Amino acid sequence: MEHYDMTIIGGGSGGLTAARTATALGAHVLLIDKEKLGGDCLNFGCVPSKSLIHVARVAQQARDAAKLGLMPANLAVDMTKVSAYVQGVIGRVAESERVYTEGVTVRFGHVTFKSPTELDLNGESFSSRNTIIATGSHPAVPAVEGLAETGYLTNEGVFDLTNLPATIVIIGGGPIGVELGQAFERLGAKVTIIQGPARILPKEDPEVSETVANVLQSEGIEIVTGARFVKATRDGNKKIVTAKQGDRLLQFEAGEIVLALGRQPNVDGLNLEAAGIKYDGKGIKVDEYLQTTASNVLAIGDVIGGYLFTHVAAYQSGVAVRNALVPVAKKKVDYRVVPWCTFTDPEAARVGLTPDEAEKQHKQVRVVKFPWSEIDRAQAESETIGFIKLVLAGKKDEIVGAHMVGARSGEMLGELSLAMQHNLTLNDILNTIHAYPTMNTGVQQTVFEAYLEGSALASNRKIIRAISSFRGQK
Repeated sequence: MEHYDMTIIGGGSGGLTAARTATALGAHVLLIDKEKLGGDCLNFGCVPSKSLIHVARVAQQARDAAKLGLMPANLAVDMTKVSAYVQGVIGRVAESERVYTEGVTVRFGHVTFKSPTELDLNGESFSSRNTIIATGSHPAVPAVEGLAETGYLTNEGVFDLTNLPATIVIIGGGPIGVELGQAFERLGAKVTIIQGPARILPKEDPEVSETVANVLQSEGIEIVTGARFVKATRDGNKKIVTAKQGDRLLQFEAGEIVLALGRQPNVDGLNLEAAGIKYDGKGIKVDEYLQTTASNVLAIGDVIGGYLFTHVAAYQSGVAVRNALVPVAKKKVDYRVVPWCTFTDPEAARVGLTPDEAEKQHKQVRVVKFPWSEIDRAQAESETIGFIKLVLAGKKDEIVGAHMVGARSGEMLGELSLAMQHNLTLNDILNTIHAYPTMNTGVQQTVFEAYLEGSALASNRKIIRAISSFRGQK
């Protein structure tokens, strides 16, 4: 029977990072996936969606060229070539990820637990001192009347479209729904987004949601909120979506239905019971060290629920590998500073608490908001929609949250995340020279406004007045 120091089940972002880290630490590592490496992010999620968004943005820029004094271009869209471009990006990223499997034994097939330390792969048994489960998640599909018969797409098939439907109904107004919605509208489809909650992007600050919604609607997207998808039927080549909004039934015609209703953990078929691993519909249960109820088996990424982000899975992989291979002074996961970004245009980015969340956790909270239009680079590039909002707590104005809508705001989030992670002050950011003119000067400008409105300046003002008064008396 083959023996491994560590077996990693799932070859997505978390699994690949764990494999490379464990191998670098000298472990004998086996990495298993069903059929191919890369996971949802590479094959069906982050990489293809951002590639499609890029194509759609270029098309929009061509249409807007007249605003800059250029001749506008009316670009035709060849979805076959667009799909080929997207798949090409996937291939190039996959090639660059091959370094993660150097020195790692990689196998494909169906794996199940026989005990916490013994597993079966394609009928062959092997043992593993430690195992990390990183099997990810899959799109949630609701039990809606007629949906299966009518047909639909999820993120696992939408990037293979070779013909752009004239009309698309997207079920779900979270990040995936709004990103795809804007991209397809810009490519030429008529898009309707049906959202159950009262607003799109409901986990974001309300002002962020409102700003993104206004942009989408200005581009022609219809947003229907407070509506539940209840039925799907066919009428010839058209699909009919029925949604219930209060007491009313609404119907929408579509060439295609796209589901964007969240994710469900991939736990089926692993025989977790044999290893004594507890789980439920939200995922595998882990403690703050990422250990399951079988102490030598850890789990990371989407399969444990919580933050379903590629970067969180990669972070968790480092914690899990360390705790498995170096169990002395184990490390706890820390989710105090988790950045996330929705890649609409403009982007919506956040880290930390919303103002409402901060009010519940801190006695003294203030919010500083700075308009994107006052960033000089934004003016130069005609990218003026949006704002930066800092949530500050306590007498020392600790940064406990940051929320942005604006061009490339996701790129700007790193500075604020680093500041929060290492408890840097407003002065630390203010006294750091930022290159001009960049979008990132907006962070420094916002911090400057916070300083001008803060108690520290008020105290210094009193001191200066006292000194001036004293000198005047001499």
